[in-house]
Amino acid sequence: MRKLLYFHASWCKPCKFVEKEFLSKVEAVHPDKIERVDAENEAVRAEKHRVDKLPTTLILDDENEIFRRVGGLDIEEAIEILNDNG
Repeated sequence: MRKLLYFHASWCKPCKFVEKEFLSKVEAVHPDKIERVDAENEAVRAEKHRVDKLPTTLILDDENEIFRRVGGLDIEEAIEILNDNG
């Protein structure tokens, strides 16, 4: 199953913008496939996924990364990738 991981931090202004303008729209279509990950509170997980810039959005198919974006997010592209379950 595909899922979107959104790595952010509470102090990150670009993260708040991306969450409000982009992520919320993807979440409206796929609420069960979105997971927000606080990169500071879950540093080991961020390191595991090689996240070194915020915000970072990953889409995983099972545990395999199939999409990575730093910064803004193309809403239609993300929804299309999440729609395609293989």
